Amino acid sequence: MTQKTISHELAKECIFTALMLLTEKQDYEKITITDIARRAGVSRMTYYRVYQDKDDIIKTHLIEAFDQMVMEINAQNNYTENDFSRCFFETVKKNEILFHNALKANMLEFVWRKVKEHTIALFRTFFRTNENSFLSNYRLCFFAGGFLHIAREWLETGMQEDVGTMVRLSCNITEKIRQVRNT
Repeated sequence: MTQKTISHELAKECIFTALMLLTEKQDYEKITITDIARRAGVSRMTYYRVYQDKDDIIKTHLIEAFDQMVMEINAQNNYTENDFSRCFFETVKKNEILFHNALKANMLEFVWRKVKEHTIALFRTFFRTNENSFLSNYRLCFFAGGFLHIAREWLETGMQEDVGTMVRLSCNITEKIRQVRNT
């Protein structure tokens, strides 16, 4: 890694951390780029070298979290629904503050699109289908949306259940739907 790359990554992390800390005390909408840069200890020029706007901070880190999740799942050659669910809920748990802030920033649509984008191939494997029909696409949207809304409810209720409980819940729901589909 070059010094320039290291500096960029350090600035990126400082800016991200600054936004996460600021959202604990202020409404997301009221936080300015100047507030973030000041808290991060960087100039506005450095800020704009790293991010386009404050939404970009959250979006960038959500994409990285989902990319990491997919890499972890793909590292398991024969992953199961249980593996996917565990990795998904562990990702949400590990990035709890980020996901809370995405909800505060009204980025539910963005999060949903990322969940869908990163899970379609995984769900196709679960349902053992390469089918690309409108029905298959709606089914995949249904499951991606279901995972998103279960995660959202879990976040909004304080994540009282552990990851294992959330995995069992989501796998039970998926199995019930599969049973109905097969009858």
